[in-house]
Amino acid sequence: MNEAPAATDLRCSTWTRDNSVDPIGTAGSYAGFVLFEWPLPWPHDVSEIAEIEPVAAVARAAGHRLQAVTGGRGAAAAPGSVLRHRLAMVYRWDPATGRFRGRQAELAADGVAMASALAAWIDGREPAGTADTTAIDVLLCGHGRRDRCCGSRGANLEIELRAAWGDRADVRLWRTSHTGGHRFAPTAVVLPEGTMWGYLDRDAVEAVLARLQPASERLTHYRGCAGLRSPRIQAVEREVLATEGWGILDQARDGAEGEDGSVRLTVGSGAARREWEAKVSVRRTLPVPDCGSPITAARKTEDELEVTKCRQVAGPPG
Repeated sequence: MNEAPAATDLRCSTWTRDNSVDPIGTAGSYAGFVLFEWPLPWPHDVSEIAEIEPVAAVARAAGHRLQAVTGGRGAAAAPGSVLRHRLAMVYRWDPATGRFRGRQAELAADGVAMASALAAWIDGREPAGTADTTAIDVLLCGHGRRDRCCGSRGANLEIELRAAWGDRADVRLWRTSHTGGHRFAPTAVVLPEGTMWGYLDRDAVEAVLARLQPASERLTHYRGCAGLRSPRIQAVEREVLATEGWGILDQARDGAEGEDGSVRLTVGSGAARREWEAKVSVRRTLPVPDCGSPITAARKTEDELEVTKCRQVAGPPG
């Protein structure tokens, strides 16, 4: 590994890039995402927002990831503005389609009332006026109180994308709270796909959204699909995505792990169902750096995964 700079100079994303850390398998696995408009600044953890604490407990119990968002509706959601209503979205994983199904509603701006409605919604009781989401939601992490790299790299990328895109009907760009993987900043979640990405710049974000380039050219940014149940299954999905292309992200996908390190991934359903098998091993076990602290003070480690012997074992050819 490369030498780390002095503690006061260390930036987690710089160390990660310098050591060519592969982001695959770091997406986390979730049954759903809960998005709620909340103005900046956010505390270190959004579950520390007093009104939101009960929602966080309900979301955690349901296996849903809680994300504060701002900016997706332009000036109405800008920092310092007064909201009459807060937009909230609940995305739930649909294994039959291989995507998260999104529903959205306008909730009362009062934080306590909003939290009550949102907790009930997670529990299956949708608020009045709930409708399907129709745009692609891009959640770009800019949570500066959680990590300096997200607060700088992520926020700068958000500014650049807003200037380039203007108002788009097909995509809503949100600044969001911590998504995990801050060492890969800038990071983003793309919904309803549920794909998570790192090491981003404007070209990479636009390539992922437009799917104009071969998927294999952008997979060094890929952290995995949050609807898949484990890091190893996410890693095999990337191998298949590299050869089969973007289209598999629009199909049912699931996987299973064997005790010998083997992983099976299924794509599609019915007569079109295909299956791949691969071996997944640990290439390196690396420290997870914290901005402003020496790498020797890292409190966590994470395995970097490697996929070998990936082959299709069932179903029609692609």
